[in-house]
Amino acid sequence: MNRTLIVVATLSLALPFAGMAQSTTRTSSISAPIPEHELQSLIKSAHNSAQYKQLAVYYHQQEAKYRAEAVAEKAERDRRAQVNASLTQKYPRPVDSAQYLYESYSAEADSAALNAQHYDKLAASQNQHDQQLAAASQGKL
Repeated sequence: MNRTLIVVATLSLALPFAGMAQSTTRTSSISAPIPEHELQSLIKSAHNSAQYKQLAVYYHQQEAKYRAEAVAEKAERDRRAQVNASLTQKYPRPVDSAQYLYESYSAEADSAALNAQHYDKLAASQNQHDQQLAAASQGKL
């Protein structure tokens, strides 16, 4: 019994980390993660299309990361719900903590998606503005 619990606990910890390692290598090839202090500085000083695109990519990566964590936590919640279905336990049950984590990761992913959408729009409008300025300057020359 104890050996089975140890194997289950080890696998439940190892598999999500293995999945995160694979997704990290895929996203790190896209661009290096931005440290928090640089992110805040970039948010404050962003004024051109390239900077807005960089922020949008960062938030798209954050969204993908949180969505992956939410999927893993949902699977854990479902597993705990099956295991603990017949047991009456005091609140909070293990299934409740997994549910709270799932909801937290989903909320973080939604927030990152909104930020990404915001910076995508800013990049597009700045790009359009730059094109209009270029066209106007060519017309004057």
